[in-house]
Amino acid sequence: MNDTTNPWNEVPLADYEKHMSHETVGQLELLNILTKKYLNAIKPESCIILGVAGGNGLEHIEPLVTKRIIGIDINQDYLDVTFKRHGARLTGLEVLNIDITKDRGSIGRTQMIWAALIVEYIGIENTLLFAGNNLTSDGHLIVTIQSNRKLMPVSPTGIESVKKVGQIFQFIGTEELLKKAEQSGFKLITSEENELPNGKSFLTFHFIL
Repeated sequence: MNDTTNPWNEVPLADYEKHMSHETVGQLELLNILTKKYLNAIKPESCIILGVAGGNGLEHIEPLVTKRIIGIDINQDYLDVTFKRHGARLTGLEVLNIDITKDRGSIGRTQMIWAALIVEYIGIENTLLFAGNNLTSDGHLIVTIQSNRKLMPVSPTGIESVKKVGQIFQFIGTEELLKKAEQSGFKLITSEENELPNGKSFLTFHFIL
């Protein structure tokens, strides 16, 4: 069910995408590149996209390779747009309105979970528990977090609505993430850092269960 109390439900998708693609932010483009990279590397038959928003990066999915795609978000409007944009080409696309902080049960085992910029909003434990319940044996978990370097959690772009999500943003420490992932049975395969225009960077970790 759609949680109307969550700040993400107060951010129109147009505002979110405008903010993320702002020249001083550059996050939408980088996330798109990373999504393509890991989809091409893993070539999963099935995958879950946590925090799918408007479906950024789904254009890189090859439907003959990845036959089941589950997009999850807390904002139903985002999911509706994702399905409108990609549902015709990706016949295996499902969109689910789930709050991972409240529901971490199994929705079906998949070979890959893409969790980009969502751990800061749902927490490490919730992310790992959900992944453990929804990955196949030897399944891949890709996590991208921000390295803010003491900058504001939500970069100033003049788009007021996105500031609301700063209320629930929590900084994620690399050491804590890696430690808890290992304790939960995840093995780190690779990691990378990508710089952003505003001085922040993305840290991406590739785990296997």
